[in-house]
Amino acid sequence: MTATDVAPQPTGHRPPGLLAALKGHVDLFLNAGSLMATTLITSVFGFAFWWVAAHLAPTAAVGQASAAVSAMTLIGTIGMFGMGTMLISELPTIARGKWDLISTCLLTAGGAATVGGLGYVTLAHLWVPSLRDALGGTPGTVLLVIGIALSAMTLVLDEAMVGLLQGPLQLMRNAWFSLIKLVLLGLVAVLPGVVLTGTVLLLTWVAGIVTSTAILFRVLRRRGMIDSLRPSPGLMRGRGRATFDHNLLNLATYLPRAALPLIVTAAISKEANAAFYTAFMVLSFMAMVPGNVALTLFAVTAGDRAALRGKVRVGLLICLGGGFPASLVVLFLAEPIMGLFGAAYRETAGETLAILSLTYVPFVFHHFFLAISRVQNKLRGAGIFSIFAGVAELLAAWWAGANGGLNDLVTAVAVVMAIEMVLVAPIVLKVVFAPVVDMSAVTEGVNVMSTTSLTLRERAWLPLEYIRTVGPLTGVTAERVRNALIGLHTADPTHRAVSRLDRSGAKWQHMDTASFAAFVQDAVTDLGHGPVDFDAMTRRLQAEPRAHHPVRILVGGGYFALKVSHAYGDAGPVNTLVHELVQAAYEGRAARIAPSKRHRTALLKAWWKQFGMHPGRWKEGLSFARPPHTEQGPSRQWQAGLTVVTGRSSQVLGRMRAWRDQYSPGVTTSAITFAAFTAALAELGLRPDLRGGTFLADARRYVDKDVSIDSNFCMGPYLAPASLTDPAAIHRTLKAELGTGRILTMMLLREGKILLTGAPGLPDPYPAEIAVQPRPRLTFSNQGRHDMLGDLPWAVDPAGRVNQSVPTLNGPEGITLTTSEMNGVLHLEATFHATTYDPAVIARALDLVCSDPAGLIMANR
Repeated sequence: MTATDVAPQPTGHRPPGLLAALKGHVDLFLNAGSLMATTLITSVFGFAFWWVAAHLAPTAAVGQASAAVSAMTLIGTIGMFGMGTMLISELPTIARGKWDLISTCLLTAGGAATVGGLGYVTLAHLWVPSLRDALGGTPGTVLLVIGIALSAMTLVLDEAMVGLLQGPLQLMRNAWFSLIKLVLLGLVAVLPGVVLTGTVLLLTWVAGIVTSTAILFRVLRRRGMIDSLRPSPGLMRGRGRATFDHNLLNLATYLPRAALPLIVTAAISKEANAAFYTAFMVLSFMAMVPGNVALTLFAVTAGDRAALRGKVRVGLLICLGGGFPASLVVLFLAEPIMGLFGAAYRETAGETLAILSLTYVPFVFHHFFLAISRVQNKLRGAGIFSIFAGVAELLAAWWAGANGGLNDLVTAVAVVMAIEMVLVAPIVLKVVFAPVVDMSAVTEGVNVMSTTSLTLRERAWLPLEYIRTVGPLTGVTAERVRNALIGLHTADPTHRAVSRLDRSGAKWQHMDTASFAAFVQDAVTDLGHGPVDFDAMTRRLQAEPRAHHPVRILVGGGYFALKVSHAYGDAGPVNTLVHELVQAAYEGRAARIAPSKRHRTALLKAWWKQFGMHPGRWKEGLSFARPPHTEQGPSRQWQAGLTVVTGRSSQVLGRMRAWRDQYSPGVTTSAITFAAFTAALAELGLRPDLRGGTFLADARRYVDKDVSIDSNFCMGPYLAPASLTDPAAIHRTLKAELGTGRILTMMLLREGKILLTGAPGLPDPYPAEIAVQPRPRLTFSNQGRHDMLGDLPWAVDPAGRVNQSVPTLNGPEGITLTTSEMNGVLHLEATFHATTYDPAVIARALDLVCSDPAGLIMANR
């Protein structure tokens, strides 16, 4: 194996596979899924409510109640006054007092809706007798106004839950609401002497709202999620414009869709509207996917605009990857679907539904355009666009309906929506595909002549680096190393070792001569000729923040320490780089490293060779071992303190081989080393997690022999040998794992995720707490033989040479053991956090491995 690290895991191991690839978007899936589930539940229970009401209550009562509920929904939605989406935008930016703002918005929306409700009642009494008759007298009127206010407030509350990324809680409230009103309807129906009037039906609806909201607040308080409830009008100061813009955008999107059935009725007939409304409901059911995903997209990126690109990509994958095929099914099965509602609907609206299904993709892009506009704070422009778009749809519908039939009307609407898509799609696709501009080069005065995009494989390893330290050497100085690099740049300015690493844009930036001359001064630091601590050199490079240098070098006291981005390569390419830079510096010449062909499809070809033509291997190739669940226990405050301790022995390899030949023939010395180190940790009382560990493996074994890969081509699967202190068990497990080739699938899934969501240029932050009694989680990396470095200008014999390979990242409770052999000497490096484990204890463990590995292993048999 040649890797020294695995994908960024500062907070613990990440399970490989499809779920791991999508793990970073759980917030999007969970909250969008809860919104869609809410729509399904309320639709199903709503149908059940009206079905029961229709069978138990008089027709007039059902008509009065349905009219009241329609008014509650319409006026309540308008009465939200943009408060819900404003909260989604604001809540992620507020550290304290979130519920003060939420309660203020609830009261504001309730007040606005009450005014709207009173206006509706006044309008009904003065000008619309049919609506006046549907009010149901004074009790019904009062209850309706209360219901309108409560409807607006709960709609705002639901969106506040989405803004807090607590979508499942709004799902819970709506589920309780749907169930409670149905149960109450059944109870009042069986109570003696109770007449099911429209007011009684409305009362069950309002009671469901009140009870479900009370249940939600009880859950919130029990979880300690409500910090305070002190509404204050002053909290709206400075938010009025944003609230107005959100409201404008909401109404411009909602009202034209709500008005379409009225246009159909006015332009054609009420019979045509019955068919249209049914078909439109089918489309609305499909459109809830992009609508809810877009709303959740806004919620999860409102406080983190940097995540917008990846979330939009995943959102589009959900909506187009799942919804578009569904729209094609509706297109071709439109008549049978409408036939479910009756033969007349099939005849009248079958073709109508087929045409409406073509508007699904425009729906997707329009909803995503709205979400992106909200995140980028371009509400006013999006609102004005939506107003014109809505008016255009209604005018087109009116004109086509007046001059033709229902199919002409929906065709006109579809054409307008297609034009809208053409206008907004570039804005959406720009977020997905537009290159990220790295302005740091301009700021630093660097003249970038050209760029080369990182491959997916290089982007996968972009957040990671590792360090190679060798010495003591003769004739190697910082100035000579700089000259060697300058010579390499002169010969090949596009070589990755002399390029600038653009982490945000995922590019290699190639500089002109003057820029590189300045760049290399920072890339190579001279520590002087005096004695240096080589371990301190390694720790210094570990502590340095990741920058634009793919290669960062310290030279001094005869030692050469190189920190290299894993995007550049793993042990093979890096050893070639170390060897050539040291030799060139010693010989006083330019470094010469031949560029390798970038085999972008090597992984795909290797996977196809391993699995594509062998279906019998698919099941095994797609089943991954996952780290067991870690039990939660008492924790303590923690901060990172990455460090390294090292050990080496010129005698232990011979002892290992002698023990192996007698007790465990065929196992590798690396398996013996891993087992001995685990046993040493256990003997010293650190209680390592013996359920399994991460084993770094090189995937070059699966590519064709004529394919040379000069970047990183490795993966770290989690494996669970029967015993981590038994070298035979480790050897068997690792050999079996490599025999399956499934690390190729892991790598493909990882690259697929990066293609979809992009790769972070930096690793995730460390946690602030760890367990009070941490248990070492082990990562093993065997770099094999480094004998190619044997001809460097060493100042000492092999037993005294330093040859370190150290990662710059590790989990809070992790310990990474890196092993290598050079000229018969075993070199060991243990990387961990000194704030978690005592360095003296880890150093003692390495001493035990170097002195008596056989005794450690035999003691655990």
